[in-house]
Amino acid sequence: MLFHVALRHSPEHCWARDEHEGKASELVARLDDAEESFGVTVHSSFVAPNEHTFYLLLESESFEGVTGLLGPPLLQDHAADITPVTTFGSAMETLEVE
Repeated sequence: MLFHVALRHSPEHCWARDEHEGKASELVARLDDAEESFGVTVHSSFVAPNEHTFYLLLESESFEGVTGLLGPPLLQDHAADITPVTTFGSAMETLEVE
C-alpha cells in the first residue's frame, strides 16, 4: 500500500533552529533504515522549507509500519496527514476504465 505523508511544523518547532539540532539528521537516518526497522519503503522524500513541511511517499504492507516510522520525534513536533494513495493506472484498472 502507498501512503502520501505531509508533516507540518511551526516555525518554533523548526528543526533548522539551534535548539532542535540533530533532529533532521535523525530523520534522515530513520528514513534510510525504514525498510529494515519498520518494513517501510521510502520512495521519495521532499521538504518545503518556507512552508515548514516535509513530504514523503511511503510503501508498507501495514499502517502500523508507517506509524512506527513516524513515531517520536516526528509526531511530537509535527501535525501529520497520512493518506493512502494509489497510482493513476491502478485506479483506472480498479474502475475498469480503458
